[in-house]
Amino acid sequence: MQRSLRVAWFLGIRSITRGNRAVLAMTAVLMALVYAELLFIPSLIQGAIDQVEGGLRDSLTANIAGTPTGSSTTIDGTDALLEHIRDTSGVKAATATLLAGTQVMHGNLTGSWSVLAVDPDTYGTVFTTPTHMIEGSFLDPADTDQIVLGIGVAGADRANSATFRSSLQTVHAGDSVTVRLLNGQPHDFEVKGIFATGLTPADQQAFINQRAIATVAPQLTGKATGVFVRTDRLGDEPRVVERLQAQAPSVHFESWQGLSAAVKAQTESFLVIKNILNVVSLLVAAITVFIVTYVDLVSKRRTIGIERAIGITPGALTMSYALRAIVFALIGIALGAAIFLLVIVPLVRAHPFHFPTGAVELSVRGRELRRDALILMAVAIVGAVIPASRSVRVRLIEAIWG
Repeated sequence: MQRSLRVAWFLGIRSITRGNRAVLAMTAVLMALVYAELLFIPSLIQGAIDQVEGGLRDSLTANIAGTPTGSSTTIDGTDALLEHIRDTSGVKAATATLLAGTQVMHGNLTGSWSVLAVDPDTYGTVFTTPTHMIEGSFLDPADTDQIVLGIGVAGADRANSATFRSSLQTVHAGDSVTVRLLNGQPHDFEVKGIFATGLTPADQQAFINQRAIATVAPQLTGKATGVFVRTDRLGDEPRVVERLQAQAPSVHFESWQGLSAAVKAQTESFLVIKNILNVVSLLVAAITVFIVTYVDLVSKRRTIGIERAIGITPGALTMSYALRAIVFALIGIALGAAIFLLVIVPLVRAHPFHFPTGAVELSVRGRELRRDALILMAVAIVGAVIPASRSVRVRLIEAIWG
């Protein structure tokens, strides 16, 4: 076995160093392009998944959401609870929202959307919605008769899109809308601004100032239907949930992963596409190596017959082609990684793709770089060994005669 390995090493190195350099270079470049493609499409899809999940955290669920437990529909003592939450290790910011109404009207149009009472001072520390204004501005602490609408509620003359046909269609900043509060009373609000986050469930919300509740529904003052927490680091949610749950057993805390049903179908579709394209890229790599090896074997059939006649075993010849495939794969992986990380990633960062959910960059993860490199290496070896093992086992006289 050791002798066969030495012979295979010798034959493989000579085949690489004395082979047609143009063919060798093109093979390595082709492997590099396959590896870059293997990284590009999944990284783009992972970037889209990260963008959707980031939008979910930034506009709907935060990192952690707390809701009432049992039969209660509100959380009492919100101010004290928020102070305890903010003092908890791993918490960066916290805010509370109160479902104040579910019906918004303008003219002869009406619809059911969540109208949330928020604290303008703390809402922006947890959610990025205030940074997505397309008309007007977000609420100020002193606003009591103003409302901010999502584009899915206001419409803003975009009713030609199917997404906004069920909206109020023509509402803009400065217009007036009527909100039917949970206590049954209607109240008029001036539209201070309109936002568009790109995430449909988030854009079908409306916000009023918590201070307005003291005037229109004083019985709800100091209450909340949800508390939302921004953690110091993404991934710390399980530990922070445990700490928060121990401090406030009357509130049910859950991380954003458990609340991702709104985007789960979308991200699952992305993952299916990602896996399909991975398989296609690997098949391309395997076929590439197979063809290169097969062509080389056909052109060297007589040489292989002579090598077998002087005592070189079929196993050693097969291993020499496996060694060639490993070298091609290593060169291709190194070159492909350089092209991807030094050229493609910065280029996409400067000119991101624009999906319906927003601008998408490539999401590159070291684990996937290593995994794809190992898979490509294995595919290259299999693509070389299969034709080589079949070709070197033909009858010796047939091989010598070519």
